[in-house]
Amino acid sequence: MLEFVDIDALLPGMFIVKVIKQSGKITVATAGKINDQQDINSLLDKGILQVQIDPAKSTHLNTDDELNDLGETYLNASGLSYSQQLEHSLILHDQAKTIQGRLIKRVANGRIADIEEVNNIMQEIVNKAFECDDALGITTLLKDNDEYFLEHSINCAILMVMFGRSLEIEKSTLQHLGVGALLMDIGMVKLPLLLTQKTDSLSVQESQRMQRHIDIALKLLEPIEDIDEISLTVIKQHHERLDGTGYSDGLRGEQISQYGRMAAIVDTYDSLTTSRPYRDTFKPADALKKMQAEGLGLDKELLSKFIGCIGANPIGSLVKLASGKLAMVMRLSRHHPLSPNVMVFYNLNTKIAEVAQLDLSKVEDEIVDSVSPEDFDISLPVFLRQSFFSK
Repeated sequence: MLEFVDIDALLPGMFIVKVIKQSGKITVATAGKINDQQDINSLLDKGILQVQIDPAKSTHLNTDDELNDLGETYLNASGLSYSQQLEHSLILHDQAKTIQGRLIKRVANGRIADIEEVNNIMQEIVNKAFECDDALGITTLLKDNDEYFLEHSINCAILMVMFGRSLEIEKSTLQHLGVGALLMDIGMVKLPLLLTQKTDSLSVQESQRMQRHIDIALKLLEPIEDIDEISLTVIKQHHERLDGTGYSDGLRGEQISQYGRMAAIVDTYDSLTTSRPYRDTFKPADALKKMQAEGLGLDKELLSKFIGCIGANPIGSLVKLASGKLAMVMRLSRHHPLSPNVMVFYNLNTKIAEVAQLDLSKVEDEIVDSVSPEDFDISLPVFLRQSFFSK
């Protein structure tokens, strides 16, 4: 059945049968599909007020198909489409969770015999940081609050490798940085659950006991011959702070290596963007603002470079545009850091699903706020898997 649609409710994907109302005198072709916002603007300029559409020939509600199309339209430097990058990244994240889960069980049951699996998965993560540069960061925002220590370590490893790559650190060193990040909280497994999962503030004695996880991790790794000193430095220094307020050695300023400073930034960011028993989750953009504004003892110069690496609105985060649309950040623009490529999926004004890929550096729209998936009952893992590929 044909439908009448006012011009302000017209959406990309609608198939126009004919013009119903028009204030201008310019003759307009009356049949055809609206491809994008530019087509709608053109009709507005010509005085079109109302059109008749054919829903059977329209695709504006076919969000899964449209999103899959969007995922195939862009190839990165490795020749991979966005869908392929996402699929590779999500599979890798699942593999890393399996390996890290086995490691945690071995630690809980005794000690670590070797880190061969850790080295192997980290090599894959380093490779994917170069092959799937547009999408790998999304996996760090797919949180399962019941698996905090497991996922936190993996996320820190991914972020550490991405950060190091942006600083042009060589691949062999990226491997060691990632291994250190993956293992830096392994000592937590040996602490009581009543301590690590406590929902209110820790006492002085409990805080001191919690800080022992670093020494425990180093003790567990002591027999491992093939672990590099860079990895051990990441483990030792990820809680040190430039102002001397950190632990376990209370190092200050230049006493903390660049790798320790990087680890502190990555660890803080992922912790803030994950829900904990004693506080709510920070949205990615809000977490970065907090890290910039507050005296957390972080290296401000390195922090600026980290934000440049993942974006002020990181890839995978949800944002609200000035136009009232909701979108996911898909790709960063190196020349326009505040205007990334986004994927619109909903219009808050029309209350209708709307699918479009926008380069915010080329359209008259901008990010005005970050939003939480929970605010709109969105599961990011389900959304990504259903939107870009069948898994």
